[in-house]
Amino acid sequence: MYGGKSIFMADMERVVLICHYRTGRTDGVSLEIDKRAAILRELGWKVYLLAGTGSDGADFVVPELDFDRNEVRKITNNSFGSHPDYTESDYLVRDIRDLASRIYKKLKEIVSRVNPDRILIHNIFSHGRHIASAFAFYMLLKDTGIQALATHHDFYWEREDFKNPSCEEISSFLKMYIPPELPNLMHAVISTRAAILLKERTGIEAAVIPDTLDFSMPLWVKDDYNRDFPDSFGLNEDDVYILQATRIVKRKGLELMIPILEQLNKAAAEGQFSGKTLYNGKSLSKASRFVYLIAGYAEQEAQKYHDSIISTLKSKGIPYKDIQPRIAAERGVNEEGKKIYSLFDTYVFSDLVSYPSVYEGWGNQFIEAVFAQKPIAAFEYPVFLTDIKPKGYSYISLGSDFLRDRETSFYKLPPEKVETITKEIISVILSPNTNALLKANFELGKRYNSREILKKSLQEILE
Repeated sequence: MYGGKSIFMADMERVVLICHYRTGRTDGVSLEIDKRAAILRELGWKVYLLAGTGSDGADFVVPELDFDRNEVRKITNNSFGSHPDYTESDYLVRDIRDLASRIYKKLKEIVSRVNPDRILIHNIFSHGRHIASAFAFYMLLKDTGIQALATHHDFYWEREDFKNPSCEEISSFLKMYIPPELPNLMHAVISTRAAILLKERTGIEAAVIPDTLDFSMPLWVKDDYNRDFPDSFGLNEDDVYILQATRIVKRKGLELMIPILEQLNKAAAEGQFSGKTLYNGKSLSKASRFVYLIAGYAEQEAQKYHDSIISTLKSKGIPYKDIQPRIAAERGVNEEGKKIYSLFDTYVFSDLVSYPSVYEGWGNQFIEAVFAQKPIAAFEYPVFLTDIKPKGYSYISLGSDFLRDRETSFYKLPPEKVETITKEIISVILSPNTNALLKANFELGKRYNSREILKKSLQEILE
């Protein structure tokens, strides 16, 4: 019934079960779960991971937790806007309850097997994309009384696709279970903005635990493993690599970078960078190009968006490399025997990090770029403005306003901004002062987003 590792229980060991739709991937939530699991093991907890299919490293796999599963997608597609696949809303509710019941039975069996002292639940109580899973976990916590912490990385009401429930029954489900209130359930969010909005909307108070990184670990550098990274992807040593490390979904706003990449490559073709040296010592030539490195993966629902981005890059003649098939959370080897590089290897070879998201719960890739000491071109999404910008980080601003292309529905920057941003990028990557700014960013990250902050928060909540 379940996939995963062999389970051996230790006597008198405190046990925590961490649950999400997926684990072991390069998305922000999976990365945060990895950090929490490592810290909890340090603190003496026995950690088990539970997720749906499409996960790496899960101790228990419940296939019905995968939000790309056909029956889950059908429910989600009919829960917002309208319900074309159901003649009556009662039938939709019946399917939700049936799926929730099946998930609940498997969760109950797993809980009986490992007997966790705590359950950590990520995003299941905050997303509208899998209502049945929220209902199942609600029943589990209500029936078992196990102390739990639900971390909400973002909420359904912040996403365009989930703002309009298709019927009154769905509205009631959302109000009751996403997120729910239970005496044995604590809540955490990853930004002060989210905590305020959650309190205003539901009355629920939540702890704030921002995205963090271990700033005491060794820096990501070229080594014997990753040294062949450029050759593996056919990259020229005198090209400028602009890294897009996020997952590929519409809200990540990759298209905002396209006109900027156009202008940068136009300048390169005119020879403006020939003989110049980047802040990191890389020498440029007449042949230098600005190459978009796409390292994040696309969910099934975002494949059309991914394809449209690639098609646009091709049509405009913008150099790019879609390297995701050989990028993972950890190094390894794929089924074809080819080397897999970690997401963090991509930062080593990047010259600029692109972060054009129009919405984020916080911003894992931002703090990774800070740690990697790379210049960042960032869109100032709402949480960025409330929780990141005030800390004083140096970055290239993509602004905080966007337009919409009527034909493609792509996000667009105001035309007058594109030239200004392009000039700033050129100035930053060529400036001898940039390294000092990047080192200052690193110190800010260490102060405000270090692993110790996460460790202290988990200790306080779980003890």
